[in-house]
Amino acid sequence: MNPTQYTKAIISNQLVEITHQSFHPATGRTSQGGRKPFTNQSMDNYQINMKKGINRARKQIRRLLECNFTNQYAFVTLTFTPFGEIDVTNIKKCNKMFADFKKRLAYYLKTNNLPDFKYLGVTEFQDENRQGAIHYHLVCNLTAIASNTLQELWQYGWIHKTITTSNATENEKITFYLNKGITDPRLNGHKRYFHSHGLKKPITREIRNPAEFYNHLDECKPTLTHGEIYHSPYTGETKYEQYYLESAKELIEYVQEL
Repeated sequence: MNPTQYTKAIISNQLVEITHQSFHPATGRTSQGGRKPFTNQSMDNYQINMKKGINRARKQIRRLLECNFTNQYAFVTLTFTPFGEIDVTNIKKCNKMFADFKKRLAYYLKTNNLPDFKYLGVTEFQDENRQGAIHYHLVCNLTAIASNTLQELWQYGWIHKTITTSNATENEKITFYLNKGITDPRLNGHKRYFHSHGLKKPITREIRNPAEFYNHLDECKPTLTHGEIYHSPYTGETKYEQYYLESAKELIEYVQEL
């Protein structure tokens, strides 16, 4: 690999991603202003940007899961059963019902002295027999609520809930499941994932002394879970590494001082 000009680390609790690249990131762009005519090149750029947005969403889902659900968490599926004149294929209408559910849930949690609802979720469409009916997959903190209670609070269809212990293997499986529907074109113009307010975000740092950084990384007993080298016209020759740590405390304390 060519001499590295720029190194970046993204730390999502025990999940650590390190990128070494030959070129510094672009620092800005120029524009002549005004609305540009839509051309074939515009369509190509739209498709490229769409793909980039989906890839960013995939990575951010895993990062938010790792930052916020570090012990046990509930994996919940909420479905809609068609009723009345409600169109259960309409994202806006289903999101309104989800918002009403959150109000009922918030009242239940408050009256039972339970923590506020913390969640990370995606919208997915059930095709074939369900004919595009929407359902939600959620990673959340509702581990203490019985499934039948959650069913009563939901009201719009059936729910399925499992309890998962947070670790590298299980989190990767859950992330894969959350990500499998986010390329659906019916989500264009809508959020590909959604979450509660106040979730912890990953720590992103430029690493100016990689040798020192790796010394601290080694103290955390890392396991390399993914690595690749590729070339990009924007970053040059690029090396990506993903590690999972036994404990992230030492590394987080170090990067917070950078």
